[in-house]
Amino acid sequence: MTDNSSTQHGAAPISVLSDSGSGRAFITIIDDETSEPLARAVADRLSSRARSVLLLSKAVNAQTWQELSDAFAASLVRLQVRQVSLVGIGAGATLAQNLALSSPKTVRSLAIVDASSRPHPRWWERYVDWLEEHLPFGLPLRLGSVGFNAKAYLHRVRCPLLAITTADATSFIRDELRTLSARAPTAWGIELKGTREEQVEELTSALLAFQDTPAKCPQKNMKEAV
Repeated sequence: MTDNSSTQHGAAPISVLSDSGSGRAFITIIDDETSEPLARAVADRLSSRARSVLLLSKAVNAQTWQELSDAFAASLVRLQVRQVSLVGIGAGATLAQNLALSSPKTVRSLAIVDASSRPHPRWWERYVDWLEEHLPFGLPLRLGSVGFNAKAYLHRVRCPLLAITTADATSFIRDELRTLSARAPTAWGIELKGTREEQVEELTSALLAFQDTPAKCPQKNMKEAV
């Protein structure tokens, strides 16, 4: 495989930044170039043990997530990937979460890094999230939102899910990841600490170890499996 970092980032909905290594496929997807240094470092290290592809999506939000989800699925076909271990960073995790829900046989495992249940939520959406978590309304408050929201569907996630918090995560992201890892039936969470280099090493090690988790491992056994 060759590095495709010369791809123009704005040329397509989903751009291939790099594709190297061989064997089981890892795909790391981001939607913000500020996440690229971390994503590229992780993708580069994964390439020593597997085929590692790094993708950059256009900005994921309530209006674009469905179109970009379709483009993401199409990119897997072009890359000739039939089953994949996904790593979604930031709002790029929205596309990874949606693929795990819409095409469960395609996704062997899912890791989300500093991600929320919806892409780039606005302040009122965060407030509604807080109300749903703390007040006994019984039914979720959607307020006519048409954007992606993973919380209502986490019980459908069947692949192993690893919710990862870096040292740079905000308090909102930390709360989101705790909720996501608690609600998904085959999930747990880890928090990375230390310098950026130490976090990259810990994240890469966790992702590689994660591949030894049985694809249908129940939550109560997952920590023991890792």
